[in-house]
Amino acid sequence: MPMNEKIRQLEADIEKERKKISNCNHIFGKSFYNPEKYMKGYGSVQDGAGSDPHWSYAGYTEAEKPRWTRICSECGYEQHAYEQQPIITGYEPSFK
Repeated sequence: MPMNEKIRQLEADIEKERKKISNCNHIFGKSFYNPEKYMKGYGSVQDGAGSDPHWSYAGYTEAEKPRWTRICSECGYEQHAYEQQPIITGYEPSFK
């Protein structure tokens, strides 16, 4: 198979998978905690001088942002949430 034909076939397969995902009635499994890692700046250093000084971070450290993920069992689509909400599961007697 020539290289150009193989590329066209792979592009067609990608488009087929995109359509499959867009037409899926997502069936999500149980959500799980999956923190997002990012580089957090600390400190400050003056970069500019004279009449146009400006500052930037002295360095960066890896940090985590709370995130929860759920994955569709049909197509593999991932959905992320960064917030939580309370779940009320019932009532109990109030002795006042």
